[in-house]
Amino acid sequence: MEKVKFPIIVLHLICTWGDIFVSVLSTPVFLFPVTAGYPLGVLYYVMPTWLLCYLGYATLGHSLRSKFSKNRSEYVDRLKKELKHVEKAWLSFDGWEAKYMDKSIYAIFIYYVENFQRKSALLGIECVEGSATAANVGKLVMRMLDLYCIDKSKVLGAVTDAGSNIVAFLDRNELFHSHCSAHVLSLIIKKSAQITHIKELIAKVNRCAAFLSRSKVERGKFRERSSMLNIHGRPPLPFSDTRWGGALLLAEAFLNHYQSLSATPALQDYLMNADDLAALKKYVNVMKPFLEALNSAESDNSFCSEVLVQFSHLSNYASSLEQRSALGRCLSNETKSRYDSYVENDALLMSTYLDARFAYLPGILQRTRWEFIENSIQLYCDSIHVLNQTATGPPPKKPTLEESSFSQFVQSKRVSSHGSSVQAEMSNYKAIVLSGRPALDSSPLLFWHAHRDRFPILQKMGQHFLACTQSSAIVERLFSVCGCIVNNSRRNRMKSSTLNLHLLNASLATLQAKNEAGEMNEYDECEQSDSESEENRHEEISGEFNDDIFEEALARAMTI
Repeated sequence: MEKVKFPIIVLHLICTWGDIFVSVLSTPVFLFPVTAGYPLGVLYYVMPTWLLCYLGYATLGHSLRSKFSKNRSEYVDRLKKELKHVEKAWLSFDGWEAKYMDKSIYAIFIYYVENFQRKSALLGIECVEGSATAANVGKLVMRMLDLYCIDKSKVLGAVTDAGSNIVAFLDRNELFHSHCSAHVLSLIIKKSAQITHIKELIAKVNRCAAFLSRSKVERGKFRERSSMLNIHGRPPLPFSDTRWGGALLLAEAFLNHYQSLSATPALQDYLMNADDLAALKKYVNVMKPFLEALNSAESDNSFCSEVLVQFSHLSNYASSLEQRSALGRCLSNETKSRYDSYVENDALLMSTYLDARFAYLPGILQRTRWEFIENSIQLYCDSIHVLNQTATGPPPKKPTLEESSFSQFVQSKRVSSHGSSVQAEMSNYKAIVLSGRPALDSSPLLFWHAHRDRFPILQKMGQHFLACTQSSAIVERLFSVCGCIVNNSRRNRMKSSTLNLHLLNASLATLQAKNEAGEMNEYDECEQSDSESEENRHEEISGEFNDDIFEEALARAMTI
């Protein structure tokens, strides 16, 4: 908060000037429905009306919007410079229609690796022209890439949901598609919650949560009892319909606070009998591995190389459950079906191979063999000509103008022997991995940084494929912020272009703060943001939102 005190004061002074100008100096009176009016303020006796109108527009409307536009241009220019030397990148984007029902608004993020550290950046948020078809979504994505001078050939693929328009766009452009694992896990959890007896239990939990969200008085009493009983965590309040795994999270919160609910007189009608309570506890306990996987997938610190291993673990766990029960059969069938589709994804297979924590682990690829992935690696290297860019060590000597036939013969053999060098690297890589793996909680990019000289080809591929995350949670979090902005009574008529200016200005302020404080370690930053979001989630009350962080970011942007 200390770093934004002055920017907030500046923003408050601008707002104060606006209040004084409108209420005292101009006091405009509008004559509707025509566009007409007249001033009644003190400046009416000092200057003509047209000059008064120009003064208000120049000092308030035009100056603020021009400042925002200037900051937006500065953000785009800075990001252009960062992305100029990026070899390969991944996108994450999705559509949102909660506010602009007649149009679809799409947010686009980019992931890339720089100096063996993964980075992400917001490219923008804009409305799709016309209906959200694959062609129109493609035009929007290409327009955004052109804005930042990103060549299409640098984009490897995207991590998104399974929207037909998005998948069609990626297929037409021959880009990899990684289905958001958090979305897949949410579908599995949602399917399990549709089982008859579990659905009835969830309905009871929802009725209790709905009552708490409606009654502010009883909610306050409930919080007091939770505090007295030293029970912490998110209260059992309704989640939004789009919250991944919301039903399971609500059931877990209900059980955590059940003692507080029992001590609240007004909530006695919403308590469960012993059998229902035991059944709900059993359901939550059975679903814990899926909830843990969902929390891991939502983290920006996750890697797409973890998807196959995660679903291999969940598939084994689901198959070990009692198959005579409806829940066991549902989880086993759903998990196996999703796991089978993931094993056929070439991008996930190659990223798993390039993660030294999981490469050559037996049993995680089902019938797919590691030799098949090695062949895919070989084909990828040949297709993108990575081998021509692996200059480590002293620069090559300048060729002479007249080369003998012998030197040309040797050079041709060197070029044709590139394939064997890839094979040699893969053989050495396998030996190193099987002799000792990195820690499970370490970054796979650190392995390639430590062995960048030994594996000049594979380390480039590692940077290409390990730039992708498990899920598109970063887009969903942005849409949550967007919903809180445009649903606010002060901004409920905000246009999508203005919303884009706000978000890019906030991104610029965050970028500026990073540069002033020094480059923060990517993984520390992710852990910090995850813990803060979890804390904010616990403080959430019936859809209420505290947008102080967003306001502080805008305040910083005003002084850049």
